[in-house]
Amino acid sequence: MDHHEQDPMGYGLGGAQNGQHGFDRVVEDHEHARVTEYLGNMERKSPTKRSKSKGKAGVDYDASRFTGQNDEKLFNKVFIRNGAVLERKFNLVALENIGISFVQNFTIRGWINMKKFKAEPVLTLCQEFMANIKHEPETKQGKEKLCSLVQGKKLKVTPDTFAEIFEILREKNPEFAFPNVGMPNLAVVSQEFLLKGNKWDGEVQCNKIRLKDKYLILFLFSCHSLLPLKHKVSMNVARARLLWEIGIGKTIVLPRIMFLSLCATYKASDKRGSVLFTGFLTELFKRSEVHIPLDFTRIEPEGPIDRASLSRSEGQRKKRKLEEEAHEGSAIGMGELKEAILNLEKEMSKQMSEFRAEVNTRLTSLEEESSRHTVMLQDMKGMLIRMEEEEDDDNEED
Repeated sequence: MDHHEQDPMGYGLGGAQNGQHGFDRVVEDHEHARVTEYLGNMERKSPTKRSKSKGKAGVDYDASRFTGQNDEKLFNKVFIRNGAVLERKFNLVALENIGISFVQNFTIRGWINMKKFKAEPVLTLCQEFMANIKHEPETKQGKEKLCSLVQGKKLKVTPDTFAEIFEILREKNPEFAFPNVGMPNLAVVSQEFLLKGNKWDGEVQCNKIRLKDKYLILFLFSCHSLLPLKHKVSMNVARARLLWEIGIGKTIVLPRIMFLSLCATYKASDKRGSVLFTGFLTELFKRSEVHIPLDFTRIEPEGPIDRASLSRSEGQRKKRKLEEEAHEGSAIGMGELKEAILNLEKEMSKQMSEFRAEVNTRLTSLEEESSRHTVMLQDMKGMLIRMEEEEDDDNEED
């Protein structure tokens, strides 16, 4: 399915950033009423697709924002099976405040149904990136390339992208190019990777809190995110082999391995576990000027929320709360600073006006005094002339 075929009015996912700013207020009011009516109709009539995942039979989601059927299936496997889907009330005012063009674009594309997903918006963008990867990634050495669409923006990823974001030095002649060197048996792996008394069965899931510190750090780095979403994480044989080779001190072409890992995540038939590459993709979005909203809602629903399904630990929630409070505090501080600057400008303007008035008064006074002195000098000069004439007359009589 072509990306533009889903957009009957031609706005595209990037409409919020690129257009419609020329609407005057009258047009905005008219469009506002039309979009609000459209939202109500869509909520009642828009076709949704029923999730077939186990334990989530009652969850609906809209597949219209995906570029193909396979992409929608990927979304079903990753997001639905992760249990990160919740019903949630939606505050339309939050969208209206952003701008009518954004609401219009959001609605026409069918993105209004994203209100059903209770997760950090950046994770939704990460999932959009994975779902909208175009064609098959090019993995041939020297020609690696992967392209996707996020909010209508085309994003290109290569091994150099990983090297730039993670500031990894590139080695021209690495000692070890990560060939398929095989793996020791599971008993040896469990003894090497896990804390005493724990075993890994070689399947996809592995509890990260059981990893030894050394391999936990390596695992987090290989996931390209310091905040994996779940306690149980994807630990397939390929990743275990990567950790094994890093752990025994071999030199590898890490940016290329990261790129291949991203491609493998896209191609994997079973994507249980967390959405990977969160930190990497977040930085990629920032560098590509993809808008990352803080939240699509400003109010919590009346019903309780299953916090466990948010896939965030208590510490991560506290950290986010502190960051939000710090952001609000900085915003308040900027407001106070602007007000102080404005008051200072008013005070300086007042003082300058008073100073100008005082200077003008002094100048007027000086001009008047100078005028009086001039008159006095003229009078004195006239007296001297008359006195000289009288003396001349007296001399002539003598």
